[in-house]
Amino acid sequence: SVALDVPWQDEVCCDSPTAYTYIEEGTSQSDVNLPQSPRCKFRSSSAESKPPVSLGGKSLRTCLDVLCGFDESWSNLTCDLKSSGLSSGMMKPIHVAVSLQQISPENDTDYHASEHQVVCDAEDSLMCSIHLNSTRISAVRLTVNVSNVLAPPVLLRISPRSVKPSPPFNLSHVQTVEGDLIVSWKEPLDFSDDLLAYEIRYSHENTNKNTHKNWQVVSALEKPNVSLDLKPLLKYAIQVRCTTQTQLWSDWSDPYYITLNKVSYIPQMVVARAGDNVTVYCVLNGQSANANTAMWSLNRRVPLDPSLYHPVNQRVRKSTLSNSLRVGFIYLYFHICLITCVTNGDIDTMTCRWENKEWEIVKFRSKSAEMSCDEMEERVRGGEDVGEMGHECMPIKTTEKVCTFHPLKMNCYKLWLELHTRLGVIRCKPVYVSPINHVKPHPPTDVTAVSRSGGILRVTWKQPSLPVEGLQCQFRYYLLDKPVWVPWAEVEVPDMCQIYVVQVRCMHTSGIGYWSEWSESVHSTAQNSRAPERGPDFWRIRQDDPDRNQSNITLLFESFSANWNTYCVDGFIVQHQASNGSVLRRQIDMVSSYSFEWNQELHIVTVEAYNSLGSSVNNVNMTLEKQPKRKKKGINRTFQQSLRECNLLSIQQ
Repeated sequence: SVALDVPWQDEVCCDSPTAYTYIEEGTSQSDVNLPQSPRCKFRSSSAESKPPVSLGGKSLRTCLDVLCGFDESWSNLTCDLKSSGLSSGMMKPIHVAVSLQQISPENDTDYHASEHQVVCDAEDSLMCSIHLNSTRISAVRLTVNVSNVLAPPVLLRISPRSVKPSPPFNLSHVQTVEGDLIVSWKEPLDFSDDLLAYEIRYSHENTNKNTHKNWQVVSALEKPNVSLDLKPLLKYAIQVRCTTQTQLWSDWSDPYYITLNKVSYIPQMVVARAGDNVTVYCVLNGQSANANTAMWSLNRRVPLDPSLYHPVNQRVRKSTLSNSLRVGFIYLYFHICLITCVTNGDIDTMTCRWENKEWEIVKFRSKSAEMSCDEMEERVRGGEDVGEMGHECMPIKTTEKVCTFHPLKMNCYKLWLELHTRLGVIRCKPVYVSPINHVKPHPPTDVTAVSRSGGILRVTWKQPSLPVEGLQCQFRYYLLDKPVWVPWAEVEVPDMCQIYVVQVRCMHTSGIGYWSEWSESVHSTAQNSRAPERGPDFWRIRQDDPDRNQSNITLLFESFSANWNTYCVDGFIVQHQASNGSVLRRQIDMVSSYSFEWNQELHIVTVEAYNSLGSSVNNVNMTLEKQPKRKKKGINRTFQQSLRECNLLSIQQ
């Protein structure tokens, strides 16, 4: 059958099987209108070809209103059946039973039928719920039985839930030969087919406070890239998020940082064979730049003839050179040293690494001076020989690109790479590093997380003792990051009873340097204000074993909703009280069902809800006692056996 959308509402009317028993001897055929067997019909189905069962012109049928819908979290499907007031000729209570069966998307087959089916029964009306415990569920099959007459099964479609996508990742950038700066990213793997748009925001660092404010936003992007106009010599933070057809935005991606120099070169270094032509582009960053003023030199010494370079646009010039046998190699003056340094959390060791894809073997060289890096760089630029030469770092293997400084000098290091060729020593442009500006602190310790009343998650930690100037920290839980500036923080969470995984990291309070590694993960605990008020409602299913004179009892717990802003429920306590007065209490998790063996003696079962402050006092009591055997009518046997015994229990005040 065709699956129907939820919420779904209809009316089901069923013939009364007792109509046959009302026929008196001698009743004429004109007074009796009986089909071959009782039947049920939904109002939305096609018109009936036969009239309803009647006796003496009086219709004998039962009609129920049926309404099925999701709860707010879309985690449960509930069907409510009530008498519609159209039943006629019926004086006895109506027995109603409902079966809800989850269906998987593969050929609409039953999805673990024994574990994902709920059967409920009651008199006159009932409400039955099933927990949708898998995202692979495509439909739920609803079967209604009214006074042992089966209605045609109905398929209810389970629409996909609205899920927030993961944020984009792997941000990167490239500068084109036209001078455009293109930022690109990878789309989230779990939502690549449903993305509608991206949104990117960027902001440059406040030079006084080292913070990012005044975000600029570019919206309605349909491709995973964008061209940005950034100013040189400013540190920009860039983040991207995405949305789907559900209009739910992802979190912002991890920040990606870009700092443009005043001049960019494409490519940064050129190695050419004899006779090859080489084209190099010079990009002047900034709106006020004018490429017509750029001057070029060869091998850092020989100025190029101005006729060899030509404008591409106002900010870009290109030059095409022929590599002669006499020159051998063309090295451009503007090759940049890609050197990064990290100072450890004890601030006594600095480790520097470099990228070297073009040159096979290079030497790492350094100088140190007792002055600020700004002063050292300015004096070197003025032609002074400043600083003390450090030890030479020559990697034993070509794959090793690391050099360690210990003990440290706290002022300034000048660092560069050297390549020795037959044309002489080629040096990259040096970088100037102050160890205190490149500290990666130790991760925080003693992290705690407590869910408090009102939906507040409070996180505390002990931050590292160094650097002494202070630290800024941020914590994350699940997929959310939030920067904080003090050694404790509170954030609103949707469910205080949910267990959150929390981590914390810190960096220098100035914002210069590196983030520490994330702390060890901790699990949050709920701060309850009181014990639960009441235990759960539940149904029971009884399955007798005559040979062993025992029964298997299964309790089906109704979805339990705690008062989330005051207390949580950690699980249930099932209490068994025998006829001799003995009591057995068993603690279980907050599960959907619980089974036990019963010896068919008088037995009282009570289910309590508990948390760290105690257990509930207003609970459901269920009395089990041996019942006399009952004769079953053949016309009712099949469906009754599938239902076994299923009773809805209510709280006893």
